[in-house]
Amino acid sequence: MKYKLRKDPINEIPKGQLIFWIIVRVTMIICATYSFVTGNVVMGFESIFCFIFSHLWDMFQIFGHTSFIIEVPPLSQTMLNLIIFIGILFGSYFKLFDKISWFDNFMHILSGFVCAVFGYDFAVIIQRKKGQCAATLAALFSIMFALSIAVGWEFYEFLMDTLHGTNLQLAKYGTETANIDISKYHNEYGYLGLVDTMTDMMMNAIGGIFGMIFMVVLRNKKKKSK
Repeated sequence: MKYKLRKDPINEIPKGQLIFWIIVRVTMIICATYSFVTGNVVMGFESIFCFIFSHLWDMFQIFGHTSFIIEVPPLSQTMLNLIIFIGILFGSYFKLFDKISWFDNFMHILSGFVCAVFGYDFAVIIQRKKGQCAATLAALFSIMFALSIAVGWEFYEFLMDTLHGTNLQLAKYGTETANIDISKYHNEYGYLGLVDTMTDMMMNAIGGIFGMIFMVVLRNKKKKSK
């Protein structure tokens, strides 16, 4: 089965979603500019990184040619943009990560959910060439995909802390940990960092499970409606 190259894939994007994409991309440019001007280089590069990721679907269409990757639905990019928008703008720039204790867990659950949904669609698209993908296989792939992204994110946080001196994993004293009662963590920032990392991964796993269940239920409903 060969996939046909689309002449004008942008027309397949619902207008509401396309407008949201543009808002997110413009916001990331503004955030990056503001960060570099104020001397926050790390946040500036993170905003640029997110700006690039907000074009992931576009890159699939440009570089995917006639491969299965061009079949990824625009909704996957919309959900990714939602995470970027909430996480970067509200979480980092409006400092909700610091102001609301559960906001970080919420973002990891949301990320796990979105990654599982994307992973499920991805598995179905890959397998489509050989026939219909079994729901069990797609569900397993979706949860593993979500967990893989969670591991990749923790790698990113570790490298940023190691190479750039940030404190994303809360493993040392700083403004990020100033309001935390360290006595609950045996008075060790290293233990606090471990708890933070493992909690993040568990929240991603919970979100991934919800995303997997959501896609299985959605697929069964579509089957019954046919």
